Amino acid sequence: MDYLAWFDEIPENELALTAGGKGASLCRLTRGKLPVPEGFIVGAGMFDFFLRSSGLRDKVLGKIDETDIDNYSDLMAKSQEIREMITSEPMPDEMSVLIGKYYLMLGGGACSGGGGGSGPGEGADHPVAVRSSGTAEDLDDASFAGQMETFLYVRGVSDVVRYVRECWASLYTDRAIFYRRANSFSENDISIAVVVQHMVAADKAGVMFTVNPITKDRDICMIEGSWGLGEAVVSGVVTPDNYSVDKKGKLIDAYISEKEIMIVRKTEGSGVEEQEVPEDKREAQVLGENELKQLAALAVELENYFGAPQDVEWAIENGKLYLLQSRPITTL
Repeated sequence: MDYLAWFDEIPENELALTAGGKGASLCRLTRGKLPVPEGFIVGAGMFDFFLRSSGLRDKVLGKIDETDIDNYSDLMAKSQEIREMITSEPMPDEMSVLIGKYYLMLGGGACSGGGGGSGPGEGADHPVAVRSSGTAEDLDDASFAGQMETFLYVRGVSDVVRYVRECWASLYTDRAIFYRRANSFSENDISIAVVVQHMVAADKAGVMFTVNPITKDRDICMIEGSWGLGEAVVSGVVTPDNYSVDKKGKLIDAYISEKEIMIVRKTEGSGVEEQEVPEDKREAQVLGENELKQLAALAVELENYFGAPQDVEWAIENGKLYLLQSRPITTL
């Protein structure tokens, strides 16, 4: 069952259908020697096999066909039914064992290449992010951002397997079904991969646009940052600091917000939680001069690598900058 691979193992011509949009980007970034936390892909083929072997595929497609997407109650109900079908169907042992094997080999570094950690057992309680990666995701003319699930600080084989299946189910959220129907994507051509990746214990994190998405100025980067995990910025829980810098990292303008909430790991088990930001950090500037220069340099490197402006997720742990995602900006 050859459905799993490390970030640097999937051939370029197989990336889109095997790793999905998010996974393909991470694989390419890893090959480019960019500072990507190591991880592996649960390929879309495993999800497809799961649906076929369980007999769920025809049931799922049938539910979608009979869904009235203009009727919100019906859309919500059908979406819930489909997701419960997937999360309640046991994963075959050969699948869960294979996922567990890769998880246990996962170390904790960035760009360490295929093979993961140094040996079985190294990742026995290693925290990871389990992230959905749709095969129609992050296209140049469409964006599925936020429609499928991501689970942070997942620990242990059983929870990793559980959240892989939760990611599979999230292919059928009400938002995702509506978006695909509204944009004429065929459900027969849609699938989902899952990224399992070393969890960066971010001291600060956020997003960056390698051009100004409002003025279209390609010489300016727009950077947002806050304390803790970047989920606080992406989900809108906090109003982040906002920095405008040129491509050499010179600060042009800055708005320093009052940051009351940050998202951090739970003290026990898998998952994250909201905490109050300590008083001395609430109105403090998140990013210093050197960090802004590092991010600007990363923006230039990414644009050169992909040949297009990018929407970037980043994190800093113990002074080290990590790249968590880079996708094309679709609104220019």
